Amino acid sequence: MATSAVQRRCEELAARGELVIMAGAGVSAGLPSAVPSWIPLNAAIFGALRARLEAGTERPGWLEDVEQSVGRARDAQRFPPDYQAQLIEEMCGRRYFEGLQALDIEHGNAAHEAIAALAAAGALRALVTTNFDRLIERAVQRRGVAFTPAFDEAGFVAAREPRNGALPVIKVHGCVSSPGSMVDTWKQRRRGRSQALTDCLAPLHDAFWVYAGFSAADLDDDDSYLGFIAGAARSPGAVYLRFPGNPDLGPGAQKLVSAYGERGDVPIVDVAEYLGDLGSAIDAPATSAVAADEALGRAEIDAGLARWAAALTVSAAGLCVAAILEGVGEGEAAVRVLDRLVRKDELREERDTPDFRALQLQYGRLGGALGRFVAVPDMQGAASNASVESVQSLLRIRDTEAGFLARAWLAPMDLWRGDGAEATACAAEIIDGFIRGSWDGPQPRTDEEVADAWACAAQVLVFDADGSTVRALDGTVHTAIDRARAAGDVVREARVAALHLLAIAATTADLPALTRSYGPVFDHARRVDDGLAFGLRALAVGRWLVDTGGHAQEGLAHLHDATSHFTALGMDPWLVFAEIQRIRALAQLNRVAELNERIDRLPPHIDRFPILRSCFYEAVAQMQRAFDDGDATANYAEAVDAALRSGLRRRQQQLSAVASP
Repeated sequence: MATSAVQRRCEELAARGELVIMAGAGVSAGLPSAVPSWIPLNAAIFGALRARLEAGTERPGWLEDVEQSVGRARDAQRFPPDYQAQLIEEMCGRRYFEGLQALDIEHGNAAHEAIAALAAAGALRALVTTNFDRLIERAVQRRGVAFTPAFDEAGFVAAREPRNGALPVIKVHGCVSSPGSMVDTWKQRRRGRSQALTDCLAPLHDAFWVYAGFSAADLDDDDSYLGFIAGAARSPGAVYLRFPGNPDLGPGAQKLVSAYGERGDVPIVDVAEYLGDLGSAIDAPATSAVAADEALGRAEIDAGLARWAAALTVSAAGLCVAAILEGVGEGEAAVRVLDRLVRKDELREERDTPDFRALQLQYGRLGGALGRFVAVPDMQGAASNASVESVQSLLRIRDTEAGFLARAWLAPMDLWRGDGAEATACAAEIIDGFIRGSWDGPQPRTDEEVADAWACAAQVLVFDADGSTVRALDGTVHTAIDRARAAGDVVREARVAALHLLAIAATTADLPALTRSYGPVFDHARRVDDGLAFGLRALAVGRWLVDTGGHAQEGLAHLHDATSHFTALGMDPWLVFAEIQRIRALAQLNRVAELNERIDRLPPHIDRFPILRSCFYEAVAQMQRAFDDGDATANYAEAVDAALRSGLRRRQQQLSAVASP
């Protein structure tokens, strides 16, 4: 063992019972426990969901390519594990945390035994851990050491005053014994931890800390996390153990180590070896030998995840898989998974259940409200089954518990189906509810649903806006942002912000200033690069740059970015709308050949989405007017007529005002 001044201080304070061990996931990683770290655990969870879905549809191997896509996103660090957790929890609620109970395994390892030996020697003032499992507690219990676990509000309060000398075991992310206590989703982390937990830890910062198997990732973008950095100023010192196989410190770990300065050591050493040597240095009881030649714990975990997934309905498994696919930017694959489940016979017994209605909601949203299956013909030229069913899915559930959001998503769906009058009426009702503070009919169940409803209305009003609608969106966007923020939902917050930018882009407002004001929102959301949020933002900025003149080249770059996102997500009407903006940019740049090629290519897509016909003819007319082409007047007239037939009353009035030479 190292004999630095810091290490000698560690041994001295351990002998006096003034040691706090902060045990992270690395403590449970060694054999035979082999508890997977965060990313491999998430891969195992997705694998269990895939197996359940393939078994439930009797289609083995169906989702092999899908799983590889998700794996590539993880490898590229575009899909953090707490975002997968957020998506699954949103789709199946508490059942997600019940799945994490698969971590409640029996096979401890040498690191757990070494911690238990230190506890038996009276070296520990407290044990703090981020681990859900109970392997440390079991090891301590086998040594006959009295301990008190703290993993919820009541426990955190009680742990401030330990009774009868019991060792506080403070589980900052909750415990497998209580699914409701577990913290694993991005939204939970954004909302922050309870004051009771921070208060529970505060007195411990005057002890010596050993950070074992702890990545400190929570500190990456939150310097105040649980008071660790501030508390370091009161501590006599700390040892931060670096894993020999990966000794580099992440951003959070670097902040933590820096906070201790010269009072800290950062040895590269195996956790069990270090803790065992520390025990020997203070004459702790000998550790029990542990066989470490098989990953017995991992086998337990995999079996537990399989049992959990098998207990899910096929609908719930499908919802989770589709949400994850959308989360990694594979919206096309996501909607096809939902299409298979909603329209086929495999789920007949699950129909008219909450899970199936949730499936219908997401299918209607992705297939209809985002436009992927709108007006897609079958081989005879009639509306395909997907086109019909994606609409019917929302209509069937608009009076159920999912009705508030189903009705909201019908607004953009009606828009893409060419019924602008119905779409704008629905959008107006939604915004009126924001102004009044309540809605008629089914009520929102969550803050997230409120934010989504505003986003639905904004999508519609972007295409039928005037001064009054823009003011209404301006006056209500803060409520949608606040509700998304209250939920801790960074992605929804970014989507609302992007749609606000898009609504403003066609006005004379200072869009760059508004974009800068939303900078922190998008900086946080960049962690997952949500295609919907960043595609809409790119469209807004590109449109504004083209409208202001002289910035068409820069605008094209943003519009190209938007089309990339929309293509991956299967957002066909938004893709067409972005292409119309590109026509306007190319006209300003006088790139005639490319311009004509794109104009020739668009009419079939415009026919599919007649709501965009007025936008197309307006763009062509603007180009012709700039080139003194006499056909400009006729195309403006076409734009006015298209707006009228689509039910876009405000747009018709605006076009009529500019149609005359």
